[in-house]
Amino acid sequence: MQLAKPKLSYLSMAIMLSLGATSNSFAAQDQAPAIDEDVETITVTGIRGSLIRAMDLKKSSDGIVDAISAEDIGKFPDQNVAESLQRISGVAIDRDGGEGQKISVRGLGPEFNAVLVNGRTMASVSGGRAFSFDTLAAELINGAEVNKTQTAKLQDGSIGATVNITTHRPLDLNGFKAVASVKSTYDEMSEESNPTFSGLISNTFADDKFGVLASFSYSDRDTRTDNSLTYGYYGGTTLDSLTSGEVLEDVYMPQNYDQIVKTENRERTSGTLVFQYKPSDDLVITADALYSEYDVSYREDILAHWFEVGNTVAAELDENRTVVRLTSGNNSATDYLNRLSVTTTETTAFGFNADWQITSDFNLAADVSYSKAESNGGNGTTDTVAGFFNGYTFDNSQGGVPTLDFAENLDKNILGANWASIFGDDIEDEISEVRLDAEWVLDQGVLSKVNFGTAFSDRTLSTMPTNTHTSIRNGWGGYNVQLPASLFTDFNADGFLSAESGNPTNDWLIFDSYEYMAFLESEAGYGQLDPADAAAMKDSLDMYNGHTALDVKGQSYEVNEETTAVYFDAYFQGEIGEMPWQVVAGVRYVETTTKSSGYGEELLDMSGPDATGKYVPVLSEDIVPLSVTSDYDHVLPSINANIEVVEDVFIRTAFSESITRPTLTELSPALSYGEGKIDSLNASGGNPYLKPYESTNFDLSLEWYFDDASYASAAYYTKDIDNFIDGGNYSETVSVPSGDFVYNVSGPENLNSTEIDGFEIAFQHTLTYLPAPFNGFGIMANMTFVDSESDADTAEKPLPLPGLGDSQNLVVFYEQDAFQFRVAYNNRDEFMQSTSNWAGGDPIYVDDYSQVDVSGSYDINDNFTVFVEGINVTNEVTRKRGLLPNHTISIAETGARYSVGVRANF
Repeated sequence: MQLAKPKLSYLSMAIMLSLGATSNSFAAQDQAPAIDEDVETITVTGIRGSLIRAMDLKKSSDGIVDAISAEDIGKFPDQNVAESLQRISGVAIDRDGGEGQKISVRGLGPEFNAVLVNGRTMASVSGGRAFSFDTLAAELINGAEVNKTQTAKLQDGSIGATVNITTHRPLDLNGFKAVASVKSTYDEMSEESNPTFSGLISNTFADDKFGVLASFSYSDRDTRTDNSLTYGYYGGTTLDSLTSGEVLEDVYMPQNYDQIVKTENRERTSGTLVFQYKPSDDLVITADALYSEYDVSYREDILAHWFEVGNTVAAELDENRTVVRLTSGNNSATDYLNRLSVTTTETTAFGFNADWQITSDFNLAADVSYSKAESNGGNGTTDTVAGFFNGYTFDNSQGGVPTLDFAENLDKNILGANWASIFGDDIEDEISEVRLDAEWVLDQGVLSKVNFGTAFSDRTLSTMPTNTHTSIRNGWGGYNVQLPASLFTDFNADGFLSAESGNPTNDWLIFDSYEYMAFLESEAGYGQLDPADAAAMKDSLDMYNGHTALDVKGQSYEVNEETTAVYFDAYFQGEIGEMPWQVVAGVRYVETTTKSSGYGEELLDMSGPDATGKYVPVLSEDIVPLSVTSDYDHVLPSINANIEVVEDVFIRTAFSESITRPTLTELSPALSYGEGKIDSLNASGGNPYLKPYESTNFDLSLEWYFDDASYASAAYYTKDIDNFIDGGNYSETVSVPSGDFVYNVSGPENLNSTEIDGFEIAFQHTLTYLPAPFNGFGIMANMTFVDSESDADTAEKPLPLPGLGDSQNLVVFYEQDAFQFRVAYNNRDEFMQSTSNWAGGDPIYVDDYSQVDVSGSYDINDNFTVFVEGINVTNEVTRKRGLLPNHTISIAETGARYSVGVRANF
């Protein structure tokens, strides 16, 4: 049943409450008792201290907010900030190599959530708007807030949530502070141990008027991932080459089956530098810098088989007509693939902030920031294929890891070349931002203060793909060039995907991409081609510098986006009976201008029709520059209201309108024109005219804070989203000398609308009232239930939103004197990861995934602590599937990681 959409009734309720409200911080200020400066202040640290700080932030917020806080300086509760955020209700993460990378919030994927660092947008090389948390070391982080509702002051661009990550500031630490930690991490899959170390030093001078802070973190990690992979399924296929003579119609058949062993090294170096100056009690000036270098190199050794419908001689179907067992004829192929990759990502950020309390009633804050992220992936990744004609049997009838039987798999003397390329993308993202925020305390009846300000952002994302010239990478097909046996080495996968049932192959041959390409570039290699082909290949190798990846300018693009915003928030407060209430009502106006630039081949004419009725586009020999400018504006109202119905029990409600802009990659202006008959001419490309997703949001929550570090809450929310972007088709008429031709253009469009409904339950409690030693126990638990209904859904092919899925968390911890221990369980129910696989086929779903992490520490004394950590200690695997439950796409094992270390605090 579709729920009624919240509209004026909710607005009316909030406005009735809003005969005024104030920010909770001002309410607290008005009600706070006088402080006796002679009373000793006790600071609570550790797990309980972090929970209290996070809970206090949630309780005092203007809207619906959840938070995490570092247990101490340089001590975050997980090895990755994303992995800590997943403990919050409504937050789920995507993992890469067993490490949390991106977050989804309230059923909306990474692109719908804004991630800020100290209130600023950080550049990213994801190619979209998603922030990759694995580029930022957890040891540098002070805390993170997840803003689930919108206020006018809060940066626009997020339908899901706005996450603000904060780093340390020297004037907040008061005096000298130094911390350092070192640990060794053992990866169960790679059987390698690697170091991580971090440090922070901070001090204040001149009676705490000047402060300096520097922090540093270094980590090195060697991993292995085993992956059983298919790239999708042929649908509606007919098998008519079976030796039995039977014809099987309308079947699903896997396209291929690969066994991949990926060994990877991830090296991250991060640091921050902060200067603060407080010339008076009314002015604080902060200048800061952040740097991160993330080097990722990997090797993939792959045993690969591509399934061709016409070469299938036997097949077995299950109840939904999916091929679960097949035999291929001897004119099929067995391939060995090698991929090598090296990519360095550098992120730099600089900021300047001045916070000036001009009078007791008026505050002005100015912030200027710049960040840049660069990835030099161009010319960095190889893809090389060697193989031989062969027959094989694929069996997935028992589930688990498929069984593959094939002949002569270790003969080094029968291998020929099939494919060789070097490729990659050079990506650069650059962001400049300016903000000016004013706060004016009025105390005019129920109106307590107003906030207003303006913000400007200028962001440019550019991508330059690179690849080996097509005449070279395509010139080795058919195994016509025999490869020397000396290139190949026996390989044993040593228990491939041992965490899963099945009987996979463990032995195949491996080789090095660069040695392979060096042979092909020699006369002993290309000289095996037919004389004319050999001469042409020699010319291409000389002209294009062998297999070197060249800039593919025709596929490059640059998108510049400028936004200008102004906002106004009014804060009201009062009492109904003995129930204090607050309301923040505001509006944000934002203008966006995008300029999409790129290159493409110009359509000069159409030739044809030929004897079959086909037309062929006549394209320019040289690519031509393309540029498209688009603009739009939005008025975004918001209301956040809360009332304390009894002491420490709050009801909160919120209404807002919000937007999420298209990913920058979707705004590419280039089109690729294809050939075909007059009624089937197709083109594809980006869409620089895309408009933002637009959402109307309603939230309602009940929160009970019943002890120092204890609360229970329940929240309901709806999001009614229009302009949803999906793969679309539209007609475009092109006029050329031969006449007018209608092309069917496939690309992203604002097509659909959808509604999200969700419910969150959270509970946190410390059992301090129990007798010792049981009074050190505590528990955190939450559950999120979310569903969507889209006008694009069909009974045959329901398509939920990417990232949409329920999740559950349970954390049990113990903290007593010098000892701490924590066990964290996280489960994310099945969700759609993408609407189509790499070949544009059916969607990809990630199956239910549960993970258990543990950590413990012991304080040797006031300065030194030893600790242990375990990630994914039960060695869970990640499974992905296609449209139907038995359409297995991937089974990946990343293994468990264990760490032991020591932390010093002075």
